[in-house]
Amino acid sequence: MEVHRFTDVVYTTATWRTAYAESINPIAVPEVDWNVPAEVKLAKVLPPEARKISGRPVKKRYETVEDKIRSSQGSKKNKKHKCSRCGTEGHKRGTCDLPI
Repeated sequence: MEVHRFTDVVYTTATWRTAYAESINPIAVPEVDWNVPAEVKLAKVLPPEARKISGRPVKKRYETVEDKIRSSQGSKKNKKHKCSRCGTEGHKRGTCDLPI
């Protein structure tokens, strides 16, 4: 049997073409004619409190016995990280959650 017999007319190319045949243009109304309420005019829009941390989320897992042994054997340098966005130490730009 033909596969297209079982699909609805909405999913055809012809229907898609008729839906997008004409473009919708915005109405040209000057700003003077806008009817904006007073509370909207007086509202002060502030930036968000914090931003989403960029990059892949840090994997949170339990440290195994092997990990503890490996970390005690190797030499680690304790370097303080400095954020290039806010300038404080202790984190990097990718994990900075201070307000913009």
